[in-house]
Amino acid sequence: MSDPIGALRGVLVSTADNCAVNCRFCFRADVGRDVLSLDTYARALSRLREIGIDELCLSGGEPTDHPEFGRLVRVALQFGFRASVVTAARSGPRLDALAEVAGMLSHVTVSADSRKAGELGRTGRTISSAPKVFESLGHHRASLHVTAYDLDDDDLTEIAAVVEAAEVPVEVSPLLPSPTFRFENPNLARDLELISTSFGMSDQLRTVVSDYHAWLHGSVKRSCESVRLYLSADGYLRRCPYDKSGQVSVTATRQVIREALDRSFCTPPTTGLACMAICRQDNEG
Repeated sequence: MSDPIGALRGVLVSTADNCAVNCRFCFRADVGRDVLSLDTYARALSRLREIGIDELCLSGGEPTDHPEFGRLVRVALQFGFRASVVTAARSGPRLDALAEVAGMLSHVTVSADSRKAGELGRTGRTISSAPKVFESLGHHRASLHVTAYDLDDDDLTEIAAVVEAAEVPVEVSPLLPSPTFRFENPNLARDLELISTSFGMSDQLRTVVSDYHAWLHGSVKRSCESVRLYLSADGYLRRCPYDKSGQVSVTATRQVIREALDRSFCTPPTTGLACMAICRQDNEG
């Protein structure tokens, strides 16, 4: 019998439920006012190290908005974690906070949106504003992630220019409807073809798209397959960001936490595509 805890590779950390960026198509599992405290975070990392987890990814909300962002990174390293970040930072205090700890991070994923995706989601995470983020890092342990909707030649030119200048890999993902953000995308087939021919499609992305088509015709009958735990900003660990039924507080005893997490995977997701995309992204590591 396999050891479910032994299969875990990392933890996705929600630094805050609120977010000033507030993208309309955000896949945040929790929306509210909770902000991760250092005490809660340190206790969680202590328990996670005890069960063999040594990788974490700081997300949010926007992680660089956390008032103790630098300390979150430093505490992670003190506990022996490899720390990565997913960020939409572009300038000002956010970029300053990121640059301050950039050398300590194992990886930085810079989020951006195609022009029409940005208009649809009201995001402001333009592709053309990404180069200065990579410049501030001082290393190439980074990548560009573009959410694409109705791609055009200008988008493709901008992506290619950023990737060449920053010398980083890129992943382009189609913006797909979810239960929380429904919209029409008459050009989805064209977007997928452009992504495939211009940038390639990972097995992960192909699976998400396949699941999306299955979701259109009814519920997707499978369980989550994430190998990364989720730590909520209010201090709960759970297998799936969207399934709170099996969550456990980091203030619980070691035994209670292990018993709560020592299960194969969460029940079949009820949130459809959003859950699939997040969990599959976690699997990519």
